[in-house]
Amino acid sequence: MRLDDTIAAIATPLQPSGLGVIRISGPQAVPVVEPLFKGGGKELQKTETHKLIHGWIHDDGKLLDQVLVVVMRAPHSFTTEDVVEIQCHGSPFILRTILTLVLRQGARLAKAGEFTQRAFLHGRLDLTQVEAVSDLIHASSEIGAKLAAQQLCGKLFHAINQVKKQVVSIASLVEANIEFPEEDTEFTHRDDCLQRLNQASADLENLLSHADRGRQIRDGFSVALIGRPNVGKSSLLNTLLREQRAIVTTIPGTTRDSIEESVQIQGLAFRLTDTAGIRKTEDLIETEGIRRTQNVRDNADLVLLILDASEKLMDEDLSLISEIEQERTIVVLNKKDRMTGKRPIWHKEISGMDAVLISAKTEDGCDELESRLFAKAALGGLPQEDQTWITNRRQQHAAKQALSALFSAREGLIQSNGEEFLAVDLRSCLNALGEIVGETTTDDLLGQIFSEFCIGK
Repeated sequence: MRLDDTIAAIATPLQPSGLGVIRISGPQAVPVVEPLFKGGGKELQKTETHKLIHGWIHDDGKLLDQVLVVVMRAPHSFTTEDVVEIQCHGSPFILRTILTLVLRQGARLAKAGEFTQRAFLHGRLDLTQVEAVSDLIHASSEIGAKLAAQQLCGKLFHAINQVKKQVVSIASLVEANIEFPEEDTEFTHRDDCLQRLNQASADLENLLSHADRGRQIRDGFSVALIGRPNVGKSSLLNTLLREQRAIVTTIPGTTRDSIEESVQIQGLAFRLTDTAGIRKTEDLIETEGIRRTQNVRDNADLVLLILDASEKLMDEDLSLISEIEQERTIVVLNKKDRMTGKRPIWHKEISGMDAVLISAKTEDGCDELESRLFAKAALGGLPQEDQTWITNRRQQHAAKQALSALFSAREGLIQSNGEEFLAVDLRSCLNALGEIVGETTTDDLLGQIFSEFCIGK
C-alpha cells in the first residue's frame, strides 16, 4: 500500500442528515482543499491546527455549500499525516459533489479502512485497537461498546506487552547462555526462568479464560425460538423487538425459514432467531425449514422453547421437552391470556426446568422473560473495569498458540532438553504474541481485517 499519496472519502452515511463529513489525509491534504475553500480570512496553509474555520466550498466561483473546515497537522492526527475534514450539510448529492471536486484536485479515493490502516502502519494504533475501532462502529449493546472502548484505550495491548516482556527476559537469558556457554556448567538461570514461564503462562491463561465470553458479548448471544407451529414464536419475536418483524397468522407453517433480529436487554445484545415450527409434514419446503430449525437450535447460545399454555401438550411438544439442554434453555409458557387456571394442567412435565409464564399478545410476563434471558447470559460473568478480555477468534487463536509454546518451553526446561529447543519455543511464543498486536501479522490477514471497514474510516 502506498503511503506517499493523498486519499479522500466520505466519512458519514450517504443519507439525508444535518451533517456530512469528507475526510482527506496525506501530504497534499491541505493543497488539495485550498482551491475549493473560501473563508476564514486567511489561507488554509496558514491556519492553526485543530481549529474549525467557517467558509464556503465553491466550484469555479460557484458557491456549493456553507461548511466548517478543520486542518489537523501531522503527526497530531488519526493517521499521523496532514488531515483535512470538511463538515458540510448531509445531503448525499452535496457530499458526492464535494468529494468529486477533491478528487479532481489530485486526491485518490480511499479504500475500505484505509484511514485506519494508515494509522496502524504509522504506529498510531496496534492491531487490537484497530479491531476495537471496528467493534465500536458495529457495537449493538452498551456492554459490547464498553468492551470495545477498553480495547481502544490499549488495555489488551498492554496486557499482551506485559507477557511479551516476561518472555523476552527469559529469551535473553537463554540466548546469552547459548552464545557464551561455559564448559560443564548447567543453565544457572533455570529456576528463575521457570518462575517467569509460570507467571507468563498464568497471565495468558487468564486472558484466554474470558475469550469465549468476550466473543459472545461482542457479537451478541444467539437465541433460538423453537416450538411446534402456532405456539406464538413469531408473536414473541415481535413483542421482544417491539415491532412487527415476523408475519403472524393462524395458519400452521407460516414461518418457513429463519428470521434473525437483534435486541438489547440490560446492556447485552441478543440475536433472536425465529424458526420454522417443528412438526411432522410432507411439505418439502417446510421439511427443509424444520431441518434448519434444528441446526439453529443446536448451535445457539440460548434456547427459548415455546409451549402453548392454554392447550394440552402434543407429541411434538413432548419430543422437544425431552431433547432440550436445561442449562441453556428457558421454557416459555405462552398464551397466558387464554388460560383458565393459574398454571397449565401439564406443569409437572416441565418440573425443575427454568420456565416463565407469559402472553406474547398482551406482553404480560415479557419483562420477566427478558430478566431470565439476561440472567442466563450473565452466568458466565460480565467484563469488569479492571479486567482485560480477548474479543475475537483471531486474538484467541494466536493467544492459544503462544500459550502452547510456553507450555512446551516449560516442559523442555524441566526435562533439561537444551537451551536451543527452549529458544525455539520462546521465539514461537513471541511470534504469536506479535500476531495479536500486529507486529508479525501477514499482509493477507491485514487485508482481510481492513476490508471489513467502511470506506472513510
